[in-house]
Amino acid sequence: MTFSPDGVLFLGDSKLGAVFAFETERGTAPASLDPFLFESIDEKIAAALGVTVKSLVMNGMAVHPVTREPYLAVGVRNGDRLEAAVVSVSLAGEVRPFDLSSSKVTVHQLSDVPDEDKTFTSRAGFFPVPPAAVYDEKARTPLRSMTIVDLKFHAGEVFVAGVSNQEFSSTLRRIPYPFTGAASETQLEIYHLAHGQYETRAPIRTMQFATIDGEDTLIAAYACSPLVTIPVSELTHGAKARGKTIGDMGNGQPISMVAYRDGEEDKLFITNVSRGPVVVPLSGIRSAEGFTPENRPAQGPMLDQSPFMPAGPVGKQVLFVGSSLRADLFSDRFLVSLTRYADTGDLTLETLPVAPLPARLDKIWVEMDFPGVEGSSKRAA
Repeated sequence: MTFSPDGVLFLGDSKLGAVFAFETERGTAPASLDPFLFESIDEKIAAALGVTVKSLVMNGMAVHPVTREPYLAVGVRNGDRLEAAVVSVSLAGEVRPFDLSSSKVTVHQLSDVPDEDKTFTSRAGFFPVPPAAVYDEKARTPLRSMTIVDLKFHAGEVFVAGVSNQEFSSTLRRIPYPFTGAASETQLEIYHLAHGQYETRAPIRTMQFATIDGEDTLIAAYACSPLVTIPVSELTHGAKARGKTIGDMGNGQPISMVAYRDGEEDKLFITNVSRGPVVVPLSGIRSAEGFTPENRPAQGPMLDQSPFMPAGPVGKQVLFVGSSLRADLFSDRFLVSLTRYADTGDLTLETLPVAPLPARLDKIWVEMDFPGVEGSSKRAA
């Protein structure tokens, strides 16, 4: 899910192969953007939808550009079905279902979506855990489930990262808005540094846009986890574009990429399902040479324990307590994160500082928590 600057909410439906554009209430900007902390947000969402907490799957989050209220896309398990729902969360913590039956909606139907009977390949036996049956079950997932992996609105168009029905399946679709039925499709190829090969199937997991050396540029994070740049001018209909792999953040699968400004510097906050978030200054991306087979620093697979990983100007991993399931920008001072905490298991919707650290200090115990330490009770201005 993503918003346009004037509040149109775009939702992707992989099964239908469609992008929906909902007109939302424009609302009013809040007088102040104060930080918030909403614990057990999954219980509140379940209560608002009239379902159980265990039936919920968190699929996406985006902040409304005017009201700054977070919207969450969730799936509700109902037997073998996963029913779509969207809720908004007010800045006071009230959870409200969003009406997906609204008549204020237009739809763009994607072309070349994967056939419904296409599935993945089982990797049973490739790794010691879990049991083979789990890999076999994973392999029965329809390829169509990755038709839409990420959405972003940029310069009047909806950019859709996902897969197509082609063997060269990694695809970036551009859809002008308002929808006219027109769209373009570009097939994407990257050099996967950790795997040591060019790849054309696995799609972008999350993306942002920035001006790099004066050129409008897509910055994309792939699973396992290359960071790639592609000039937007190369994303033309029917083209096969090769991204520039500027580095690898380490084995894992990126979830969210948030662009923000820290002082005088533009940065990216990138979360991952299997490691802590990294903060990547755009200055490093601008100066990156890019990796190819010719300058790859090692032979064979480059796993996390390789002395060459992480590779390239992929920033630094930063203190983050818990696991961020989704993140977006709330204000010039705060991110909003849907965070699962290890100590309680609680799912919390919260704001976290963009600087100096995106973390809650109440979750860790250090010297300054003890009585008698000078400055231990000083409040941040």
